Amino acid sequence: MTAEDSRVEEFVAALGEGAENSFGKLMAEVMKEGCISEKDKALIALACSAAVRCDQCIRRHRKIALLKGASREEMLEAAAIAGLARMGSGYNTAALLLDEE
Repeated sequence: MTAEDSRVEEFVAALGEGAENSFGKLMAEVMKEGCISEKDKALIALACSAAVRCDQCIRRHRKIALLKGASREEMLEAAAIAGLARMGSGYNTAALLLDEE
């Protein structure tokens, strides 16, 4: 656990048990097996973590993806898709510069 992770846990604890439990329950419900496998959900979460540039999230979701059976290659491919999403959204935002005032 890093100092940043400890700080986040301290923050969540300061919010109170209700907030911590609610987030945990929501995460468990969303991440459980459904139409999408737990492994694929873990890869999606990893890609989202890369897209939003959250170092702590990347570390956490990498561990989960590995536990769910994801390979290094699958994780890299998911992260590459996240990179494309960031680049594409950057281009979409930059294109606003072409608008007439």
